This record gives sequence, C-alpha cells and structure tokens, in this order.
Amino acid sequence: MFPRPEIEERLSKFVRVRLWTNDRKPEARSEEWAALLRERFRTSAIPLYATLAPDGSTIGSLAFPGGSTDAFAKRMAALLDEALERFPPK
Repeated sequence: MFPRPEIEERLSKFVRVRLWTNDRKPEARSEEWAALLRERFRTSAIPLYATLAPDGSTIGSLAFPGGSTDAFAKRMAALLDEALERFPPK
C-alpha cells in the first residue's frame, strides 16, 4: 500500500488495523463500520487513514483526495510524525 521507504519506516512503528466498509456480506458488518466511520471521523471517504492514541482518542486523520501521490505522501508523513511525537514507540 505504501511502497515509499519513508512512509513504510514510519508505519512499522504502528499497530495497523483495517476497517472494511464496503463488503456486501452481512457477517462483515460493513454498514455498522461505515456508520462508525461517519460518526467518529465525520466522513465516509475511503480510503481514510487515522492515527489513534493508546486511549482510543483520535490524533489525526487523512483521506486520500486523489491527485498527486507526492503531495499525499508528505501529508501522510506529517500525520504519522505527529502521532510518533505525541506517543513515541517504546
């Protein structure tokens, strides 16, 4: 997903999870997860990337707007850096 070394290096310090909101199988609970996405992050944009604090509060979020991947990579690096500064890995 993020082949850029500068992003992959940062991501390696996080616990990553995925929230599928567009799986049509009932057992996937997609509608429930889509509602959670809208309520918690005030968006239904996918993909959406979010950083969370250990207590579950949101540090930041970023939706991929399309367009330049260079610009997005810079914004993604900033999102990850903010979380790493607030909660350095142990």
